[in-house]
Amino acid sequence: MSTTAETVSPRAQRSDARRNRELVIVAARKRMAREGLDAQMEDIARDAGVGVGTVYRHFTTKDELIEALAFDRFERLRDAALSALAVEDPGEAFETFIREAARIQTEDRALSEVLTSHPEVMTPAAEAVDMLGLTAKILARAQRAGAIRRDARPEDIPMMMCALAGTFKGPFTNTDRYVGIVLDGLRTPAAKRTKLR
Repeated sequence: MSTTAETVSPRAQRSDARRNRELVIVAARKRMAREGLDAQMEDIARDAGVGVGTVYRHFTTKDELIEALAFDRFERLRDAALSALAVEDPGEAFETFIREAARIQTEDRALSEVLTSHPEVMTPAAEAVDMLGLTAKILARAQRAGAIRRDARPEDIPMMMCALAGTFKGPFTNTDRYVGIVLDGLRTPAAKRTKLR
């Protein structure tokens, strides 16, 4: 018997819908990383291998798609934070997290534009994964180990990430250099001497 819309189970339909949604998010992230907010929904649909109607069923506006991308980004940042917390050396863990967070920020042009011009779009996504709480844990470990200056606060890290998010625009962009400067400013004198050895 041939499979028709009537014979497909609701569970299979939900599975297809979830898969299509993920395909759209991945395609949107890649295209917007190249084109920024000028990326067209039709192009995203084609990249995802779905019809444009499918895109609009999941995201009725580009703003809704951008919000979904924000949640996707912070899920990746959460994963980076959890990986850092698993690193035994607290100073290395902090540096690993900052460098990975900066990479995620600067490789994603569209959301970097949103982050620098409309940070309120990012707040619900950051809160959903407790990004500030995870950052506080990474920072506190590094401070207890004497790797990071005691006056640094968890709230400082998102501000630094916001600044780094805009570095892709510069004519002499060298994000690794900027991250190095940020990290050097956060290290304690003892940690700086250790790095020089």
